[in-house]
Amino acid sequence: MPRDYLCVEEEFMPSSGTYVDDGKVFSAVIGRAVYDMALRRVYVLPIKRSAMPKPGDVVVGQVTGARDDIAFVKILGLSLATQFKNSFTGLLHVSQVSEHRVQTVFDALRIGDLIKAKVLSAKPPFLLTTKEPRLGVILAYCSRCGAPLVRVGGKLVCSECGSVEERKVSLDYLLVKRGRR
Repeated sequence: MPRDYLCVEEEFMPSSGTYVDDGKVFSAVIGRAVYDMALRRVYVLPIKRSAMPKPGDVVVGQVTGARDDIAFVKILGLSLATQFKNSFTGLLHVSQVSEHRVQTVFDALRIGDLIKAKVLSAKPPFLLTTKEPRLGVILAYCSRCGAPLVRVGGKLVCSECGSVEERKVSLDYLLVKRGRR
């Protein structure tokens, strides 16, 4: 498992699937540790390449908590159809929400929103960004009545009560109304 202790650098040189912290070698991925006695190297063979997110992956997650400066995201998978066996925790800092200045995280997303984000870090909790146009909220719910919000033009409108809400909306938002309202 990631962060499992394998050995010290003096015993085996770290190789793929490992990292060093204070002279100790740890696993960086889920997999099987292999100790090469001839070359004195240790590496970890990953069980499954997509067992956990890696930097550069675009993932889908649900906002589970938020403060003014940070949102907590439950990372579900690489898409709604390709989910991870286990969920992971992601952190979305207010500076990584949008290319434009955002005062608080609540100006761009809310608890319960489904988002598409890019992974920036290699270890949990994963640092995320939604700065690109295809990243951001892909499904949101009304803060008043809980009904799904539909994208009409550049705005999100409640399908039940008509409330209009602001989000950092992805170009891939799931509910879109075409034409005039």
